[in-house]
Amino acid sequence: MDLVPGLKQLEGQLALTADRVAAVKGKLDDLLFRAMKISNAAKNKMKDNDTMYGYDLQNFRRDLRAFGMDIAALPGLLASMERQAAYDPAAAKLAMDVMRVASRVANALKALHDMALLAHQHIRAADHKILAWYVAQEIEEMGQKCMGLPATANKIVILCTTPLAGSPAAEPGKPTPPAAG
Repeated sequence: MDLVPGLKQLEGQLALTADRVAAVKGKLDDLLFRAMKISNAAKNKMKDNDTMYGYDLQNFRRDLRAFGMDIAALPGLLASMERQAAYDPAAAKLAMDVMRVASRVANALKALHDMALLAHQHIRAADHKILAWYVAQEIEEMGQKCMGLPATANKIVILCTTPLAGSPAAEPGKPTPPAAG
């Protein structure tokens, strides 16, 4: 695959992943709010009316595991693009966009992990607490897999913007030879 189309495709895939992380964050935010509500009811010795919390937590974990499989492919895709990267001024802007979106994904996963730990702390029921711990561990694993994405994307930017030594573009004092034709 050529560099420019590959970078466009990679940017699109990273942007979709960032949007999916935001959607997962919204679901986790709902679970956190409900956990806080259940915890507050238990603290005040009131009846808890949220009977679906455990079921929703299990469904969230199942969806999270499927999402984790999709995220596991990202480091390999970025590393493949890094191996293909070469000096190309046309690809420089796309490479910068890929780096920006890769940073967004990595930072969003860090914030998601913090929220998962907070949800785990608010849960009182033992079986729900165990599920919440597994959720936090799976999110941490996803975050660790994506931690290197910004660095790899930065290498792609460097490769796309730095001409090779000895090439006409690398020597600013020398004029470039005219194109044959």
